[in-house]
Amino acid sequence: MAHQFATAPLEDPLNEHLHSTFALDLFTQVAATRSADAFVRILTTIFGTDIGPATCLQFREDLLAGRIVSPPIIVTAAGPVADYDNRERVIRINRRAVSLALDDPRDTTLLDILLHESGHHVDNILRSDVHPYAGGNRQLAADAAGEEGVRFAFWMAVLGQTSSPRVTIARYRMRPGQEMFDVQMDWDMARMSIIEKCRADYDRADAAHVHPDREAFEAGDGDAGKMTHLQIEEVLKPFGFRDVELEAVYFGNWLRDYSQLLDPKIVRAASMPKNFPDVLSRDALTRIVDVLSIKRFNWLRHNSAHLFTVTPDKLGVYRPSEHIDNPKTVDTHAPDPTTRDPDFEPLVMPGNPLLEVDYDTSMKRYIGRSVSFMQSELRIAMKEKKNAHGLRAFGSALHVLEDFFAHSNFVELGLIKAGHTAVLPWTSPANCKAGLPLVTGMFGATDVLASVAGPLGDVLFSTEDVTFQPTKPGERSPREQILLILLEEHHNPRYLEIFKGYLAIRDEWVGLPFVEFLQRCALYLQGPAVVVGNAVGIVMKDMLKQFGEQVDDWQIRYGQDPHQDGSTDPTHSQLAKDHAEHPLHLLAASLASRAVEHVAAAMVAHWDGDSSADPVRVATAYFCHPQNSHWQDAEIGAWATANPADLLRSQSKTELFELYKAISIARRAAVNQMEKDGVAYLKFLRGELLDENSPLWIINSLTPTGKLTKEVLRYLKLI
Repeated sequence: MAHQFATAPLEDPLNEHLHSTFALDLFTQVAATRSADAFVRILTTIFGTDIGPATCLQFREDLLAGRIVSPPIIVTAAGPVADYDNRERVIRINRRAVSLALDDPRDTTLLDILLHESGHHVDNILRSDVHPYAGGNRQLAADAAGEEGVRFAFWMAVLGQTSSPRVTIARYRMRPGQEMFDVQMDWDMARMSIIEKCRADYDRADAAHVHPDREAFEAGDGDAGKMTHLQIEEVLKPFGFRDVELEAVYFGNWLRDYSQLLDPKIVRAASMPKNFPDVLSRDALTRIVDVLSIKRFNWLRHNSAHLFTVTPDKLGVYRPSEHIDNPKTVDTHAPDPTTRDPDFEPLVMPGNPLLEVDYDTSMKRYIGRSVSFMQSELRIAMKEKKNAHGLRAFGSALHVLEDFFAHSNFVELGLIKAGHTAVLPWTSPANCKAGLPLVTGMFGATDVLASVAGPLGDVLFSTEDVTFQPTKPGERSPREQILLILLEEHHNPRYLEIFKGYLAIRDEWVGLPFVEFLQRCALYLQGPAVVVGNAVGIVMKDMLKQFGEQVDDWQIRYGQDPHQDGSTDPTHSQLAKDHAEHPLHLLAASLASRAVEHVAAAMVAHWDGDSSADPVRVATAYFCHPQNSHWQDAEIGAWATANPADLLRSQSKTELFELYKAISIARRAAVNQMEKDGVAYLKFLRGELLDENSPLWIINSLTPTGKLTKEVLRYLKLI
């Protein structure tokens, strides 16, 4: 339901005059700066794939020729916030929305309305005017599916560029005879607000309206929450990426995240004895990630399992160069990781030239290794195009690009460049042109804790698949798959033998008569339940001990301060802006989105045959110190103006150390929750054995022994 300023008559037009061409001017700029093919993809992403290429190209020609005109605007005293009338082709806007823009230049309600309702206007023209004379033979639906107004506003905010930060979005006069004046707004600030709001509303249906010809503007609240790699890559949609292709790209990105689980500290060399859980084999860790991927990428696995199975070659191991991490080794007695697996990178000891700050670029030299990795992945994507290998490589490359903004101090240095010199740079000065160098954080085994504890805890200790019923021999639940992998790594082979024996017996049950009833009964058979419970208990006890020690180690490390100790080597946790609670989280994500969009445009153009398009060059250009680039200046300045509270938080050492402390506590809480879930799961299993309404007790009650057992348990008050 649309928000309303009043419940008076549907419309009560005033003599006030509001005129705007901003939305269509912005759309014209998008059309003029994109190839015809790219524009077709943008148009169909917003307004639907039922609109054919001929209609899209004709609309583009009309738009560039100035034949598509903006609709008139009627200012009303009451009624909905705004709507567009498909029959009259006018936009109605409640005066309160205009007043908000006049009273507070930072309020984006009017701009959002102008973009939103212009989207309905464009959809109307496409379907009613352009499609018939562009040779469209089939009848189109009268309206696009979903909320095309939201989609249009979103993509104009993402793609639209203006010649100056300050833009005139409309001209307004309150009464006849009065001179018109400009309604202005800071575009970089406003577009961020529009993007955040529209992300939350992107997939919703049209807002309801009492008038059949009108499409309403819904003034809902946007969700400015956490931005992930997946959400950032939503900017690929207007470049023609289908949902399945976006998933394939994200699969490559996701693999880079999970390759961090294969840290040299916990990978067991083939020649080493089993020592669970201190070390696990590379094969075991890879198979665990594969199990975790099945639920996340179920559609890809179901349709092309051979292409999206996680293998050692696809997953790799943790290599600092693939994540822009500082490779500095603090422990000078650490063993050479290449002796555990040759795919690990050699140790980088203090004094290694890679750890130096390059004087001219003002960046750590090791960052060049990450750029080289990204470039190699982009070249694979350029060659393979949109097959599974190419899309996976593209996602892998984008992971590095996105992490440049989330895991370096680029954003902090950009704010300092903009004059906010109190922002904490998380580095001491160095001998370089910029004075303060661009650095990234040192990544430790503890930094994977949150991502390990969460997914593993969900699989091992959830009661969701306690009722797992195999339909054929050999079928295993995710919990059973991971337990098998982990018990294989245990030094006592007896645990694995017992668990495998239980599974073998269960496989035999599947082929028995009355199998459905027996499958229900299997949940309550004491032997199997105890076997599963013991397997979980063994794994839980050892893993929780290991996780707890890692959290304690991290809590010691986070207290070090690179601002005071002369260091240019902060920790990953000190710099990372992945957490939604971080004051610079959304700014870093917005900059990353712009970079991804730019690289995606170049990649798609290359795939389409444009020999001048060079995604490698485009992506590489983003890896520089803010002092040596200017593309980000306007957006960073606008963000600082619009977010004074977060700007202040980014300047407070106390505030940020409290944030890191909270993260530490959250990690400890994750371990505690894992332990609670494990205990609850084991209690659940034991409780099922004493449930007098279970199928097992129903069978037992039919026998003299069963009746006697039941009476004894009742006497003991166990049931």
